[in-house]
Amino acid sequence: MDALEQQADRLFEERKYPEALDIYLSLAQKYPKAEKYSMYCGSCFDAIGQAEQAVRFYKKASKQNPVSVRSLVALANLYYHNQNYNEALRFAQLVLKKEPKNVSALLVIANVAYCQNDYEKAFELYEQIHLIDPSNYVALVNMANTAYDLGRFVKAAEYAQRASQINPSSVDAYIISGNSYMELNRIEKAETNLLKALGLRGDNPWIYNALSRLYQKTEDYKNALAFGWKSVLFGASAQNEQHINFGYLLYECACEGKEVLAKNYALKWIDAFPQNDMVAYMAGAILNERKFKKADAGYVTQVFDTFANDFETTLKGLEYMAPSYIASAVKQHYKAGFFKKTNYLDLGCGTGLCALNVKKHLLRSYVVGVDLSLKMLEQARLKNIYDTLEQDDLIHFLETDSRAYDLITAADVLTYFGDLREVFESAANRLKLGGLFVFTISENAQTKDDYLLTPSGRFVHHLDYISGLLKKCGYSKLSFERKALRNEGDKVVWGYVVSAEKIMILKRV
Repeated sequence: MDALEQQADRLFEERKYPEALDIYLSLAQKYPKAEKYSMYCGSCFDAIGQAEQAVRFYKKASKQNPVSVRSLVALANLYYHNQNYNEALRFAQLVLKKEPKNVSALLVIANVAYCQNDYEKAFELYEQIHLIDPSNYVALVNMANTAYDLGRFVKAAEYAQRASQINPSSVDAYIISGNSYMELNRIEKAETNLLKALGLRGDNPWIYNALSRLYQKTEDYKNALAFGWKSVLFGASAQNEQHINFGYLLYECACEGKEVLAKNYALKWIDAFPQNDMVAYMAGAILNERKFKKADAGYVTQVFDTFANDFETTLKGLEYMAPSYIASAVKQHYKAGFFKKTNYLDLGCGTGLCALNVKKHLLRSYVVGVDLSLKMLEQARLKNIYDTLEQDDLIHFLETDSRAYDLITAADVLTYFGDLREVFESAANRLKLGGLFVFTISENAQTKDDYLLTPSGRFVHHLDYISGLLKKCGYSKLSFERKALRNEGDKVVWGYVVSAEKIMILKRV
């Protein structure tokens, strides 16, 4: 073997990719027909994040040796890791034409199916790989993870255990086992597996998060909070998600009568992250702070981005009724037959549930949706009910949009605002005279305050405040209907469906 090649191979094994690349490039120039040097150059460029150059050398290798599938597999994997799924599938299929049982190509296709939420297809492909190569750890652990996502927890635990037998240092296998046993209420086995994972990776926030959920499940809130706290400290790139999880944990802890414990951690949380507005808001909700006039935008965005994919399923479990109530109010108060076309604005549109219900009662319409969460907007777009969707803060949108609307709705959106004056005024400025504003609010039955921030991170409002403010902002109230809006735990959240008509133009002072 060429001495230079030996040196390059050693540098490559030591992951000194730029140094290895220099040598491989010189060898590729010296031996222009040698596939292996093109492959190594491609691998080095791939390792240092220069995808375009990696593709160029992998394609060159493919031309140098058309019989080989190495370069095609490398291209399929490169495109997959760069989330170019169409190209990843194209090259994986080219591999399978030459080698129908090529495990690497099948893995790419299975992984793409998983990333596109086609879990059934992904699971079938992982099973196929497992039959071809029973000792393939990646296929087993991915099959376990996919089974978990499909709710097949017995199978998930079984495959994860097999994966850990092949690779005893597999953190992922122990995490999947732990989470699966937790779903099966096999608490001791769940704890054993999660603690094994923790022993291997003591800096992984998701292990602490899983242990926190496990102890919460057994109502051991002291340990639940201790491990939840660690998940925040080790949050790293997932820290915002861990903050959200910890905020919900504090809320649930307070709901279970552990207010002192929850408040102590809330104070500790603020001290540890003094510059984090999201933390200040969520901890402030637990501490009954009265300084907040609306929810932190980062908090709202993170919450709904996190839950977008499962949002509608979750709402069904909460018996969420706001969209249908608003649609009924629109049907009652909005005389669609008098208008050739309705300009309709859905504030905080989420996944589109409100507009989906309301649009049934409109004739010709132009529908605009606005929401902070890009993930929610992606779900709303799939319903094909909006003419325009905008990612924006709703007040900023109302103040900068130039369109005039006949109808504005806000389903379970104003619960993230305490002081509603700016919302009401901005909405009035966008409504035509005679236009209709229909929204829901949660009822403040706890105090006489105009509004109150609750430990859930949501505001509740006093009906007298809403009534008086509507009048000041140029509306005439058409109806206030007290309704059960949704459930939170074992409690019913009561609120009002409010229908108001714009009757005058008010100039801002």
